[in-house]
Amino acid sequence: MPYIIDEAHLVKNQRIERCSLVVDGNRIDYISGQTKQYQWIRMPVREFLLTPGHVMLDFSFQQPRTFSEFKQYVQQHLIARGCTTLLAVCDVVYEKQLPKALQQLRQHLLNSPIDYFIGVKIPLRTLTPSFVRTCKRLKIPVIFIDLQGDEVLHDIPWSWIYEALYAYPLTFVPHWMNNERSKKLEALWCKVLYANRLPFVPFSLQERTPLSLDVLKKIGIYPQKGDLRIGGEVDYNLYEHELLSRLVAQNEIVDYDNHVPVITVHKGRLLKVQEQFFFYPGFGKERTIRAPGMFSAYFE
Repeated sequence: MPYIIDEAHLVKNQRIERCSLVVDGNRIDYISGQTKQYQWIRMPVREFLLTPGHVMLDFSFQQPRTFSEFKQYVQQHLIARGCTTLLAVCDVVYEKQLPKALQQLRQHLLNSPIDYFIGVKIPLRTLTPSFVRTCKRLKIPVIFIDLQGDEVLHDIPWSWIYEALYAYPLTFVPHWMNNERSKKLEALWCKVLYANRLPFVPFSLQERTPLSLDVLKKIGIYPQKGDLRIGGEVDYNLYEHELLSRLVAQNEIVDYDNHVPVITVHKGRLLKVQEQFFFYPGFGKERTIRAPGMFSAYFE
């Protein structure tokens, strides 16, 4: 039976919208400021900030964990911070290792209570047109590239890689191994990939931190995840309303480093209420991106 998330302060595009959401199962059927005409059960949330469920990156899931360790890690480092979708990444050194590495990663995620996408991380020398074609065939939407800062980017056959991306423009993301990297190296990364018309993210992505909507669009995770929209899934967080008083003092509406959600919901199910967790092994499923970058973003 449908119900209404009523009088929500919805955080969207770094603004707050006052609206109500009509929910049926795991689908948002309607979003509007006026829902008085509907007689369904109402869940008033006016005292909270409503945000989409967060999508977070994590490189650690290729390492085996016992079920107890897995559960504890997911709850403490992901769900506790409002993560309802995971971008899990496996390390690959050679192309021939990729199928086995993906198989192991999927096996380690069998008990995941949240949905997940899969990417790969490689050293720059492994980036070849053949490797890109293999990722296309396996529907891998993003490749993270380990960079020390002394690599010669111009030695990579970028034009052949561009041709290999036809019909599946997966995204390249730098993963700087040296935290003291210079702006010059980051600028070179952007210059080379832009000149070769390749889809890329210009900066490193932080683990266990909500990925921005621009990044989700570039990779292709949006519109499947990362937004509350008509036709979308019921993944959301509720934060304390007191954060509203700090809007004038800070650029971000929600400070994700210092605030945690009171309630987290994934596909219509409660994952977290205050300090209590609800763990559903295997409820999360692998998500596939059919067309990366369909809503591609431009980075400043």
